Amino acid sequence: MSVSLDNAGWIALPSSLKREDGSPRFRISFPRRLGTDPGTRLLVVSELGRGYEQPTRDLLERAFRPGDVFIDVGAHWGFFSLQAATHAAGVFVVAFEPDPTNASILFTNVATNGLVSKIAVVSAACGDASDIAPLVANSTMMHSIRGIGLKPPFAKGPSRWVPVVTLDDALARFPQAADGRIVLKVDAEGFEPQVLAGAAATLRSGRVAMIVWECGYAFTDGPERDGMRDMVGGLSALGFRHLVLGQGHGVHEFRQFDADANYTGNVVSTAVRIDQL
Repeated sequence: MSVSLDNAGWIALPSSLKREDGSPRFRISFPRRLGTDPGTRLLVVSELGRGYEQPTRDLLERAFRPGDVFIDVGAHWGFFSLQAATHAAGVFVVAFEPDPTNASILFTNVATNGLVSKIAVVSAACGDASDIAPLVANSTMMHSIRGIGLKPPFAKGPSRWVPVVTLDDALARFPQAADGRIVLKVDAEGFEPQVLAGAAATLRSGRVAMIVWECGYAFTDGPERDGMRDMVGGLSALGFRHLVLGQGHGVHEFRQFDADANYTGNVVSTAVRIDQL
């Protein structure tokens, strides 16, 4: 299956996730003018192959249960949000995307896939306090609050000032998220510690079964690395264990995450045994 072009000049990318009849569970659409962007090329090539961030997507497919709430911080165009909302478990999604262009594309994808009642799109960043802050651009991906995630060799583009909310405050606005188990994904380009600091009450509630967060290049050195270690320590104190995803599908494919090692990629912090998700 390949990409197609609609009458509005948008490219439609079929998801690597399929229904029982072999048709795509959803389609990700984006303006044709963004097709040459490096981030877009990575997404398209990956999704037409095994799937974008396939080990993480496989884990979520196994983990979702009926009644779950999926919180997608840094939702981009909706790969993970649309996956959750089209899962057989019937998951409700709150998707945060601060970049205005990406948020508009995300909402278009939610609407064209008929998922407006299942996905709430919040056009804001998440942090440890209510604020406005500069969101520094890179490609269509890797936007970073105050540019902290864009260490060399990544280039910094123009900034846009965006609202910042705390997860605790934001989730209180959604009755659909008031109950149920929470699965949280955070891809915030170095702002992950601030995001989780703003979710302190949610984390203490005992409702969060799993957090998938990106240990990116922002955490290779400096105060960002110290902040990541503190974040991991705080989660450990709440009973979370930290694992690194392998390339396979089984429990044996996970290994312990070492906050002092030079690792970049997704980390799974879970409050239950991985085989109980």
